Amino acid sequence: MKFSSISLTFSPLHTYSHYRIALVLSLKVISSSLASMKFFAALASLAAVGSAVPTPGNWGNWNQGCASRNHVQYLVDQSIIYLQHKDVAAGRAAAEAIFADNIIEYGDSINSLRQAPLGTIVETDKESYIADTLSTPPIPQIDTLSLTVDCNQFVWQWRFYGIGPVNPYIQGFTLAKVNSAGLIDYQYVEFNSRKYSPQAYLK
Repeated sequence: MKFSSISLTFSPLHTYSHYRIALVLSLKVISSSLASMKFFAALASLAAVGSAVPTPGNWGNWNQGCASRNHVQYLVDQSIIYLQHKDVAAGRAAAEAIFADNIIEYGDSINSLRQAPLGTIVETDKESYIADTLSTPPIPQIDTLSLTVDCNQFVWQWRFYGIGPVNPYIQGFTLAKVNSAGLIDYQYVEFNSRKYSPQAYLK
């Protein structure tokens, strides 16, 4: 920003009052310029602070309105506890902590095992989802093969071991979406279902 200025030219014709008026005007212009600079600097500071403030409903684990990788890792860790449910109470608590009440789940691998039409919704709410999962045999071992995060959705590629005596493992992925409260409200699950043991009953 440039300062405006008023030139003071000394001449025998100028009186003391003329000099004083000119000086006062110059000081006012400079003061106004400084005030403008402070104002714009304040606006810039507010803009910088505002860009770092989480959006409503978010918290420190969120970054510019997107779920952080740390938060997604937490969701995956709790999902493993839930799916393994070595302790049923711990499995239920993990599920309650990460799933939205209105979670829906799709997955034609599961539909194939259930002999349900492809595209059928597998789960329509949290309580039925938890009840269905906790009533099936626990998964002894779950390995994470990869985890990709894209703002409010992620893809978790996994391998489940010890499901039935026939196949050593099944492999698949979960595509999940996270709502503004940091909870999973959508899942799409697919896996190599032909390797799934008939001993693992799905409801």
